[in-house]
Amino acid sequence: LLVVDDFLLNWSAHWRRLRISAARLQFAALDEPQLLQHIAQSIHLFDPLSCSTKVVKVLVSRGEAGRGYAIPKQASSQVWVQVSTAPIQVECLQQTPAQAPILNFPPPMALQLERCQTQVSIQIQLAGIKHLNRLDSVLAQTEVREKQHQEGIMQNAFDQVICGTQSNVFLIKGQTILTPKLHLSGVEGTIRYQLQKLAAGLGFRWKETEIDWAQLQQADELFLSNAVRGIMPIQQFETTSFATEQSTALYHAWNQWQATNSLCLKSLCLKNMCLKDTK
Repeated sequence: LLVVDDFLLNWSAHWRRLRISAARLQFAALDEPQLLQHIAQSIHLFDPLSCSTKVVKVLVSRGEAGRGYAIPKQASSQVWVQVSTAPIQVECLQQTPAQAPILNFPPPMALQLERCQTQVSIQIQLAGIKHLNRLDSVLAQTEVREKQHQEGIMQNAFDQVICGTQSNVFLIKGQTILTPKLHLSGVEGTIRYQLQKLAAGLGFRWKETEIDWAQLQQADELFLSNAVRGIMPIQQFETTSFATEQSTALYHAWNQWQATNSLCLKSLCLKNMCLKDTK
């Protein structure tokens, strides 16, 4: 997830996905206040003066076990938090613990994409969730880098367009946002989850459907979404060029929503300290 100064962006969607993924994989339940404290401590140790914008990665495992694949009977979840410098830097123009920050995001970069030869796996029980077995994405991202592309779009074995190597994919047709169903393959990204709820207020209908390559190339506009880079307009896919006006407007609307609904870690820590003092 993206962190600007002391503000976590789109935390509610990240926490939702962590809970759903943990339940689907039969992990022990996670503790949100404890996890947020762990994140705050990790960000502080990273050196807060080195950069304003960071990426936080949360990894959850069952810990050590014996031989074989069976889940240990008394497994307890172990959590690792990794902090790194974000590939984009967001300027925080105003911040107070009691108010939403005013964030200045860099302008969107319109992408030029190709399709990947590497397919995304089909696994109904794991479809939609974020787990560590993402070898298809690893191979596809390697393919993208070798061809010096900015990103690639992947299909599954049924020739259904599913996602980018590390992003969700969307089509705009008229006033409808279309995005691939994720019941067989792919990951439900945190922006995808929130955008579904925000679409109507932004003047769009929302439709999850099966998409093929012909539909992709006949769209009015295309864009990708990624928790770190946000909404990314697509200027060209293979030999087809696309307009970017509506997806650029979505980029700015999404960034405004992120700022307004961000979670202030400093405010949270102060609140927790007050609660401890009253006990």
